[in-house]
Amino acid sequence: MTIAVAARFLAPTAIMITHLLAPAQWAQSEFALAELGDQRRTQRLVNMATGLAQTPTGTLLQAFPEWKDLKATYRFLDHLEFGPAEIQQPHRQRTLEACRQPGEYWLIEDTTELDYSSHPKTEQLGFIGNGQGRGLLVHSTLAVRVEAWDLAQAPEEIALGLLAQTSWVRPVKGLRQQSWRERMSRPRESDRWARALAEMGSPPTGCQWIYLADREADFYEPIQRSQQLGMDFIIRGYHDHKLAGVHEHLSAALAQAPGQGVMTVSLRGRQGEAAREAVVSLRYCRVKWQGPW
Repeated sequence: MTIAVAARFLAPTAIMITHLLAPAQWAQSEFALAELGDQRRTQRLVNMATGLAQTPTGTLLQAFPEWKDLKATYRFLDHLEFGPAEIQQPHRQRTLEACRQPGEYWLIEDTTELDYSSHPKTEQLGFIGNGQGRGLLVHSTLAVRVEAWDLAQAPEEIALGLLAQTSWVRPVKGLRQQSWRERMSRPRESDRWARALAEMGSPPTGCQWIYLADREADFYEPIQRSQQLGMDFIIRGYHDHKLAGVHEHLSAALAQAPGQGVMTVSLRGRQGEAAREAVVSLRYCRVKWQGPW
């Protein structure tokens, strides 16, 4: 596998462009074609999406102050005949069709923890964080279209929507308590990275799809999937990979590459550190990565 590797580079801050529809109009366009087995359920979904869009940071009681609407919402959420995949299907299809128009698109993936540790009586939750918390894990693929680049080389973007989203529960039985056979036969959480790319297929002519992921995706399969589909990718480095055909690792190859540029990046303050300006350099080179056995 041959890849181009860049180090010590941070992109300028992106500018997100928003074009917000009215809540009712947005809900109709995104969910009116959901196939839930009954048109009344689909209309209830549209009504729910409208109420939640009007109160995005509120509770269900705040979004649906009328008892009949709140009760209908709970009844809808109790259905086992359909789930997130059926509810999101028309939205995902619209997002994929938008990504097939000529242009540059970023496919951004990351995982979110839904923390319900403060609900001790809630059942069917799994471990999150350091193993002390309880909740769910959600992995999302967000599609963003780059509209233009300004004079400071910062992108102006529009968020198109979700291309994929999956949730799961981390099992109660930890890896240290599992046998070798159990560990090798279990589904692997790491398989979620770039899995949505295979469902999308290759980008059409005139489209540039760039897969973006954090350091948890720094392993063989996400890069392989991107290359097989003809996509570009930017993955934050984490491992010092062994290179093929030479007796050195990735960090050593990058250290020998000449500097290609310098830029200043504004870093926000966090965890007791003050905000500051960082001067970073860009290095890149082409390497051959030794794949796993």
